[in-house]
Amino acid sequence: MKYTLEERKELARRLRAEGRNCCQCVAMAFGDMNESETELLARISSGFGSGIGGKGEICGVMSGATMVCGLVYNQLERPALYAKVRQPLDKFEELNGSYVCQELKRPGRKPCIDLIADGVEILHRQFEADGF
Repeated sequence: MKYTLEERKELARRLRAEGRNCCQCVAMAFGDMNESETELLARISSGFGSGIGGKGEICGVMSGATMVCGLVYNQLERPALYAKVRQPLDKFEELNGSYVCQELKRPGRKPCIDLIADGVEILHRQFEADGF
């Protein structure tokens, strides 16, 4: 069963409330898109929070989106796969001004839970448009 956008967002919110990092919230919200075990996604994505190991680099939301794109689009040749990965990065940057964690966490910016919701929605809409 494929989740609706609202179901994905609610799942991501619940995961965040349970203490999961941004990357885990996004990756696990798309567990239905692949035959992956949700706990495997949780373990694989666990080190990508706070900009990869807390370094403030690429936002965990976008790391999670990249992981999910890899699972969903894995049959594509590398240039096409990379183009699919760039789509959510570009949309997220357009919406939020960056996809770098330390920039997104500056005072006055959106809280992480809102960034997670943005990432989930961007990715969900991309998959819908691509027929997944």
